[in-house]
Amino acid sequence: MKNLIASPVGLPFIFHKGFDLVFDFDGKVALVTGATSGIGRAAAKAFASAGANVVFSARSDRVGSDLNKELSRLGVKSVYNICDVSVERDAAALVEIGKERFGKINFAFNNAGIFASESMLHEHATEQWDKILATNLTSVYFFMKHEIRAMLSRQSEEPAVIVNNASIVAHRGSTASGVAYTVAKHGILGLTRQAAVAYVDDNIRCNSVSPGPTLTKATRLVLEGPPDEVKSFLSSVNPTSEAVDAEDIAATVLFLCSAQAIMINGHDIPIDGGQLSKL
Repeated sequence: MKNLIASPVGLPFIFHKGFDLVFDFDGKVALVTGATSGIGRAAAKAFASAGANVVFSARSDRVGSDLNKELSRLGVKSVYNICDVSVERDAAALVEIGKERFGKINFAFNNAGIFASESMLHEHATEQWDKILATNLTSVYFFMKHEIRAMLSRQSEEPAVIVNNASIVAHRGSTASGVAYTVAKHGILGLTRQAAVAYVDDNIRCNSVSPGPTLTKATRLVLEGPPDEVKSFLSSVNPTSEAVDAEDIAATVLFLCSAQAIMINGHDIPIDGGQLSKL
């Protein structure tokens, strides 16, 4: 039997792992960065399937329009803007577009990031450091800054939630991931914890997720193998003997945004099939 997140609009988001989750985000508004592929796309579709309207960043009109149409078929409204997430005015503009269209931002999933082959620290190019930190860490700072402003201005007492996408390399060193990527993901944990403490009295919770290697198109490109071989490799490094899917991350993000997670604040949730426990 397939497992799913049931939607109030009757179009379920299908999961393939052993759990059934039901969230009702009808009337809520979720902002997702990096939403047109991989984990971000899975999260945007999951929010829509649970009834939330979606605000998202896109790298081009073509991919933005494609996702817009897909979310519309799920029975919700959505709006996107072309963004360079490392530019503060683009971050501010996306949040403002969401507020103008829907009147509020309830949830934010700051997911956008890049993964690049990096040199060892003693050979590392400063330009590469700057690019990766700008995209993977400073962008999260920009979006959180403007998301929190929007959340503080909301007219209702309903809670607001921010979830940031970190990585299991935020819990260890990793020559495979590279110095700038590893530092950026450690930084996301600090941003998350600081905001969680600073805004708890404003009914804003902030958490992060740390995916292990996840079965996405980007991962297949990095590992340079056919889909079946990549999936087999990812399964082999997990104690569960299963690869982590983008939908697994999306399910956890929705849980953290739900009322069931109301006492979870300032924490990071590894989604890695137990890899960190093997260290």
